[in-house]
Amino acid sequence: MQRAVIDRKLDQLVERCRDRGMNVTPQRMAIYRALLEADDHPSPEALYRRVLPGMPSMSLATIYKALDALVSLGLVQEVSATGDVKRYDGNMERHHHLVCTGCGAIRDFEDDALDRVAPPRRLGGFVAHTVSVQIAGLCASCARNAPPRPR
Repeated sequence: MQRAVIDRKLDQLVERCRDRGMNVTPQRMAIYRALLEADDHPSPEALYRRVLPGMPSMSLATIYKALDALVSLGLVQEVSATGDVKRYDGNMERHHHLVCTGCGAIRDFEDDALDRVAPPRRLGGFVAHTVSVQIAGLCASCARNAPPRPR
């Protein structure tokens, strides 16, 4: 993400925190910046390793609390992936995900046809706002290294 876009999004964080009566902390700013700079949809533990050199007193608990706050502010989304590890995405624009079931990589994927997918009509009272598609499979690297599938 470009520096100007990151700066604009950090300003948005400050504005939303103030609107909600939340403190604008250096930790929240650093975690959000690290997430915006990431293109790998990091886990809290991965974010911790990235932020720690610049903030050695940061705890993993602070990462989790900041991520919860960023999600509640609508600035970050949790990405459903394979496994039990939570992953996060700072890209709130409409997009989809490619999830590698081999190495666990998650990559943003944009497709106009998928953007036009409408929610099903019968959702048992559930009110859908958007549809996001997650495509599971093997990334190019894992596909090259995978044994051939029997036919």
